[in-house]
Amino acid sequence: MNIRHRFVAGLFPSWIVSKLKEMPTISEALMLASSQLRNSSVPNDLLDAQTLLAHALGKDRTYLIINFNQTLSDEVLKQFQNYIDRRSTREPLQYIVGKQEFFGLDFEVTPDVLIPRPETELIVEETIRLAASLSHPIVIDVGTGSGCIAVSVARELSKAQVVATDISSKALTVAARNAKRNGVEDQIKFVAGDLFQEIPPNLKADFILSNPPYIAASEMPGLQLEVRDWEPKVALTDFGDGLQFYRRLLAEAPDYLQSNGVLIFELGYQQSEQIKALVDRHIWNDPRALQDFQGIDRTMVLSRR
Repeated sequence: MNIRHRFVAGLFPSWIVSKLKEMPTISEALMLASSQLRNSSVPNDLLDAQTLLAHALGKDRTYLIINFNQTLSDEVLKQFQNYIDRRSTREPLQYIVGKQEFFGLDFEVTPDVLIPRPETELIVEETIRLAASLSHPIVIDVGTGSGCIAVSVARELSKAQVVATDISSKALTVAARNAKRNGVEDQIKFVAGDLFQEIPPNLKADFILSNPPYIAASEMPGLQLEVRDWEPKVALTDFGDGLQFYRRLLAEAPDYLQSNGVLIFELGYQQSEQIKALVDRHIWNDPRALQDFQGIDRTMVLSRR
């Protein structure tokens, strides 16, 4: 079976297939691919198909619109079909194309790291705002993953020195490539270890930042398939009640913060009050929650007394 027949087989009635005498055009390929994705219950089927075809062509989505009648080569169609087959298994789009935008920067993503989300940008925004008066801020990024927080902060604060930790050496390899990709490799030191395990005890940071695993084990089965079945579980859940890493951050972070230093971390849906209850007011000033675009408490800001 040639690539054209494989591409259309089983997707459409024979009267439609018979009209595709030649290799399909961009518009025809998108029609067929979005149908395959829709049959696999993939959200945003047409948008994903467009993104994947643009990636196969090495173009942007605007190119597809302008050149909708262009016939696809056998090579491009084969690559596109591979991408569509992978997306049909609910593999995340970002892992297929190998990248994700975050804070206006381009990040490599692999199955070894959590895919950066827009709401995590709140951590970067607040750090930049609070660091405005500091000449050479010191930042620790705990559980750096792809390095999206560390790299974005380093790009925005050119005098900052960042220590980024992660328990996964594979994640650190990706993060280091992202630092180089975005020209901040000289500002960031990557350290393999569990939270502050390998941080020098004499290091006192102005900011400690983290997007920790906060999904409770009981909530994992109900997650979107792209998240549950593909993203690294160690970056998603503490395999307990979802609060384990907050307990540790609140207990251990003061030893690595300057007086009046700031701890900023992401939190899960409906965790705000639970986390506030964990805060020792003898160590921390009153916590402040930042809301995301949906009005949900998504980021917690605490300053050390």
